[in-house]
Amino acid sequence: MKQTGLLLLLLCINFSFAQDKETITIPKGIVYNYCDPKVVEKAKKLIAQNLSNSDNNKLLQNTLIIGPELWKRYKDNKKIQAIEKGRVEFHVDNLIIEGKMSQDVEDTKIIWEEFKNEVNQDFTIRKANEQELRYYWSVISFDIDEPLLIVETKEHNYILNILKKDLKLMWLDEAPRLKTEKTIAEKGKKETRIEKIQLLNTDEELKENTSIEDLKFILDRTKLIFEELFKTSTKSGRIFVQFELKKDTNEMRYAVKDEIDEELMKEFEKRINNEKFPNSKKDAVKFQIVFIVNSVSDME
Repeated sequence: MKQTGLLLLLLCINFSFAQDKETITIPKGIVYNYCDPKVVEKAKKLIAQNLSNSDNNKLLQNTLIIGPELWKRYKDNKKIQAIEKGRVEFHVDNLIIEGKMSQDVEDTKIIWEEFKNEVNQDFTIRKANEQELRYYWSVISFDIDEPLLIVETKEHNYILNILKKDLKLMWLDEAPRLKTEKTIAEKGKKETRIEKIQLLNTDEELKENTSIEDLKFILDRTKLIFEELFKTSTKSGRIFVQFELKKDTNEMRYAVKDEIDEELMKEFEKRINNEKFPNSKKDAVKFQIVFIVNSVSDME
């Protein structure tokens, strides 16, 4: 049935002035259903209009789910806290994480207004990339149907899943910026922070052996320790940390380039090695984090 649907989409040619279907890379194991390109373009325009016009609420309906990543921040919002009902639980791997669901349009408007205030007017609307699809797929219990769009800002990437039958927003979430996180430094400016993250497994291997939550936890802890130690270091260089998560144990390997402070590096290794990082479920998971210390980034 899935193959028939894809075949029909490939054979469907739009002879009007609408654009051809914009295809994206779908990670293996994820069910993603394209819709008519006209519907996607209409959804993009509707999102833009709703974000720029305070009186335009055509996108909103009684029920709106706030996904777990966005709920981490919104659960402390005083206005959203006033929404009494609608507690939601998401089962991700072996974790149970919280979300929220509005149950009438007035509550949906409260959520949307807070989202609008956060987005402001500096945003772009696009389709999801592989990383964002992997995250969304890990949370939901249904196939992904377009329009699924990302509202990208300087600070956050938001996931908006819209019902194609009536173009009503049913899911609002935030996509973790894990795989693409990197330093974009001003030319010639020295910085101390993460330069890049490189995942060394296939998408399928990652999905079978770890979770976004575990990877994000490791990244956040490592980043925190690095900043505490090297934020004010006057020496320049790079630190390479390769993680190998195994079922029963984890291994971390370190390398440095240029003039990294030796005493700070010893303390960094000690603290990272003492962390209780999550293990893999079965097979090894490998990834590398590259830090720059008081240096100019090579990344574009």
